[in-house]
Amino acid sequence: MEFVIPKSDLVRELQTVTGIVEKRSTLPILANLLLESAGGKILMGASDLEVTVRGGVAADVRKEGSVTLPAAKLHEIARSLPEADVQFKLLDRNQVAITCERVRYRIAGQPKEDFPKFPEIDDSKGIQLPGTALREMVQRVAFAITTEDPRYSLHGALFVLAQDRITLVATDGYRLAYVSRQAAVNAAGGEIRVIVPRKALAEVSKLTEDLPDGEMVTFGRSGNHVFFRVGGHTLTSTVPEGSFPKYEEVMPKSCETEFVLPTAGFGDAVRRVSLLASERMGKTVRFCLSSGQVDLSTAAEVGEAQEALPVEYAGEEKVFGFNGRYLQEFLSVVGTASVRVFLDPRRPGDGEDKKRRAGDRPAELRPEPPGDLEYRYIVMPRDL
Repeated sequence: MEFVIPKSDLVRELQTVTGIVEKRSTLPILANLLLESAGGKILMGASDLEVTVRGGVAADVRKEGSVTLPAAKLHEIARSLPEADVQFKLLDRNQVAITCERVRYRIAGQPKEDFPKFPEIDDSKGIQLPGTALREMVQRVAFAITTEDPRYSLHGALFVLAQDRITLVATDGYRLAYVSRQAAVNAAGGEIRVIVPRKALAEVSKLTEDLPDGEMVTFGRSGNHVFFRVGGHTLTSTVPEGSFPKYEEVMPKSCETEFVLPTAGFGDAVRRVSLLASERMGKTVRFCLSSGQVDLSTAAEVGEAQEALPVEYAGEEKVFGFNGRYLQEFLSVVGTASVRVFLDPRRPGDGEDKKRRAGDRPAELRPEPPGDLEYRYIVMPRDL
């Protein structure tokens, strides 16, 4: 194997592919990237046995071949090189010489045969999805995916593709993020419901960052894998076992109380009072909604914090508490100048319960104005 590639192209491709490489793995080979030179391009691939990414970049291929090299070290070397062409040459015993102007490296690799095989993907039945819209939707639910719950089905977002709609749903048991939009989805075989793991969604978001407006992403399922083809890159992921919770049952059909707050002002106030929120109380922010304003407050051993926001509201006083971080994460991605807050939700079958307070029930937050996305965020209350 021997090829020459501009440093800028090498670094860009390494940044794209190395994101899934685990820093610590029980299999040392998973810390490596697979490099193959053939047909006027360099093919790079990474795998953690659950998620894989493959891509290619044009290069001056002087001799075809393959090798695996340590991903982190190769990326570090590439970034440090001068802005010039970089030559790779495979030597004996999987040693690779890297040359750039007067800089010389020699690093040890491992043969391609030691690297896990990539899943075989049949993308002929893939579905075309709008890339920019997909990235925006992923960003609005990814933060609500759990990282701690033992139920593997919650370690990803539910992907629902119908004939004219894309829907993503994520929950960690304490909050739920739901986003849906109309799209010309050619789901010929009927509705598709599949769980896509958190790590795979993060990589899809990264792959679509520089995608031009109007560019499509190919999505599909092949056996126990889902795949996304974005430009010249293909990402695959295993599908977690288990079924996703029945999220429809926790989404309110109506609410008795609603008011609007400016996104920036609301976020700043939550951030400031959260500085003195008690860790023991789960970073709870206390809200007191009264005529003309909503008061935010926190208290801990070191002191207390308070801030008031004006609001158009003329009902009875309501007191409730929510995790400040959960609110900040939503406010950082909602993308509108204001948010509408709904309290006192009602679902079909709910009876009259005079003893229940606003603080006993979840709240729902939505962007204001709604726009093209149907975006709903339900967050469970905290004890005060």
